[in-house]
Amino acid sequence: MSLLKYAKPVVVLFWLLAAFNVLVPFAEPWAVRLNGLALIIVLAHVLEVLLFHRRLQAQSQPWLARGQVLLFGFFHLRTLR
Repeated sequence: MSLLKYAKPVVVLFWLLAAFNVLVPFAEPWAVRLNGLALIIVLAHVLEVLLFHRRLQAQSQPWLARGQVLLFGFFHLRTLR
């Protein structure tokens, strides 16, 4: 079994945790670390969208593909043709 099939659900859980942290901050230093990690991941995913612009534009629904790359990053790029 591949561990990659668990990657997308784990990423969704991370984003839910990060969103919850914005609404109800965790105890320090965890809140700052989680917000910093979320910011780094968002920047990495935006960079992926920019780097793979042509590949995403070739999809039947390019905006949906871009949104999924912003959410899942590399794990969604692996599923594209």
